[in-house]
Parts: sequence; structure tokens; C-alpha cells
Amino acid sequence: MQGNRQATTDWEVAGALVAFPAAGGRQPRMLDGFYRPAPKKKAPLVVFVHGMGSNFYRSALKKAFLETAPAQGCAALSFNNRGAERGTEDEPFRACLADLDAAAAFARRRGHRKIVLVGHSTGCQKIAFWQAQRRNPRVAGLVLLAPADDYAVTRQDFGARFDAKVAWARRQVARGRPGAPVVGRYERFTAARFLSLADPRRAEANVFRYAGPLTQFRRVKCPVLAVFGEAEEFAAIPPADMLAILRRKTVARRFDDWLIPGADHGFHGLESELAEAVCRWVREVAPCG
Repeated sequence: MQGNRQATTDWEVAGALVAFPAAGGRQPRMLDGFYRPAPKKKAPLVVFVHGMGSNFYRSALKKAFLETAPAQGCAALSFNNRGAERGTEDEPFRACLADLDAAAAFARRRGHRKIVLVGHSTGCQKIAFWQAQRRNPRVAGLVLLAPADDYAVTRQDFGARFDAKVAWARRQVARGRPGAPVVGRYERFTAARFLSLADPRRAEANVFRYAGPLTQFRRVKCPVLAVFGEAEEFAAIPPADMLAILRRKTVARRFDDWLIPGADHGFHGLESELAEAVCRWVREVAPCG
């Protein structure tokens, strides 16, 4: 892939700002997003699931998918899950089940018989966990863009302080202070949210803990595409090794992995070419008709 030229003009695509209800709490929560229909009815829907601290529109990567998918004959949806922006700070990981249930229901209401979930960063954990739990037959494939090992990276970041930090967070939760702030990470976390990443017994910490059994990932049977950049910043082991582990442990009907030379965690400078390549893969696993 060749790098994109720096954008120097306005950017826009036709579509609709949407909001749809997701279960959880005392009343449904509305999730905001942007939807672009496909040229043909009943085309598959490409659903972009953002990572920590992000949202449905920030980054050239999301814009590339919104631009490319309809040109490839697919519809596109990018939406805020409840971990958007500051929601990351105290987001319960299992809330992703309700959020992705809501996105799947939105797809059904719009007439899409098949969906392909594209997760970036922590979005990878969410889509893999959701499909492992739901085994939704409408899901034609999962695309994992930079499925890093949050547990290993967190342990690496804190170094010798890791065990003490985890013990401190556990004490806060036990004392009824789950919202106590944890400092020293690239995102702001409460004690409870930190443990979701740093306690190997928790679901989120284990989805892509490459030294572990990858139990949730091994329950995913639909086609899977895993993508890393060689210059991945959030890597406790080489990206090629992570892809090799996924390849060895997958039970998916089809598994493809790409290692992109020079690409970082956000695939900066390569967004359009990556989106085009991924959408070609989507057309193979979910023909757009």
C-alpha cells in the first residue's frame, strides 16, 4: 500500500445522521451514527465499531470506510458505542452486547440480510466477544483492525508497578469506590474500568490475550480478516506473531491475515487503500448482489 496524500480540501459524503435505541439501564440509550445506504437493496451492511475514546466520525479511517463501502456496493454504518469519547472512562465492557444488538437490529430494519463488522482497536474485542456470545447468523464476517492485547500492553506500560496498581484498584472496588481514578494510562479509567483490562479473569482482558487460550475468539466461526501494521504501537509481541497465533487458533470457516508494511495502529496515511482492500474482502464473503 502506498501512503495517501495529505487532505487539503473539504470532505463530505451523502448519507443520514441516525440514532437508534440500545438496551441497558433504566431506559434505552440512543446511539448516534452516520448511515450510507447501498446502491442496491438488500446489500450487506459494513458496520464500523470504533475503539477507546473515539467516536463515529473522528479519524480518516472511518471516513475512508464511509466513502468506500457504497462505491463497492455495500451500505455503511459508523456509530457511537457507549464507550465513545469520555464514555471509555467507566464503560462496562459487556455493554457492547447491547450496543451491537442495537446495530444488528438497525441493520435488520433497513433491510440488510447480512452484516460485516469492522472493529478497530478495542472495537475488535467488542465485535469478537459479541459474535462469540450471539453467534448471529446474519454476520457474514468480522474484520479485526489492530486487535492488540490490552492486558499485555497494560502490564507492559506499568512495568514493575502493575501488580500494585491492580491490587490498589481491587481495594477501591471492594471499598465501594469503583469510580476512583486510575492515572498513568493513555486513557482515563476508573478503578472498575481499569480492572476490566488488567485482571486476566475479566472478559475484556482475555478476548485477545495472546498468551491465553483465546476462548472467545475460538468460538467465532464466520469468516475473519485480521490486520496489523508492522509499526503497531500497542504491541507487547511482534504483530506478525499475533497474527500467527490467531491463524493457529481460529476455527473460522475462512481466515485471512494481512501484515501491512509501515502501518501504525491507526493505519495513518493508508486509510483509503485499506478500506478499499477490506471492502473487496467483504464482497467475497458477502456478495453485494
